[in-house]
Amino acid sequence: MVQSVDLKHLAALDEQVKALHLRCQEWDSKITLTENKSFRFEVHLFKQSSLTLSGYSEQLSNTLSHLRYVISHNMGEIIINYECEQFVNQFSALLNIVNQLDAGKAEGLYKRYSTQQEKVYQQLQRQYQYEKRLLTMIDEENILYEAAPLAHKEIHRSRVNVLKERYQKCNEFTQSLEFKMDTLDND
Repeated sequence: MVQSVDLKHLAALDEQVKALHLRCQEWDSKITLTENKSFRFEVHLFKQSSLTLSGYSEQLSNTLSHLRYVISHNMGEIIINYECEQFVNQFSALLNIVNQLDAGKAEGLYKRYSTQQEKVYQQLQRQYQYEKRLLTMIDEENILYEAAPLAHKEIHRSRVNVLKERYQKCNEFTQSLEFKMDTLDND
């Protein structure tokens, strides 16, 4: 995936995000949401919930900016792939909502969360942020490993291994929370 993303592709994605943002603004003028009624998204797709589609499209723009940053700074395949996946998932979800609104199928797009679901949702948000920080730390430690003199390489290798173990445990817990959220959604 990393090899196929360059500045030319990012410019094309930027145009698509701008077009989607305009569509979101159009729908925001027609629909309203309340605090306990929100769009039906996967819990982890966006960092913050929003009462407007434009709020989500702005977050999508931020994700694209961050993707551009990690690519231009060559931050490593793991973090670039993570950001690409984040962007694709956000874009697809938002586009799906707008397309369904265009088709007149708005009833199934909203969801009410119970207090228990909201607690799990908040915990999932923290987990996703922690996973992202761990991936960044792994990438930074790999860069230090490459630049380190031979005598210090083993220290950086062991730090990378420890961080990878922490990421694995974190990811397992995140998956259990996702399963719990799915279970609560189906109740």
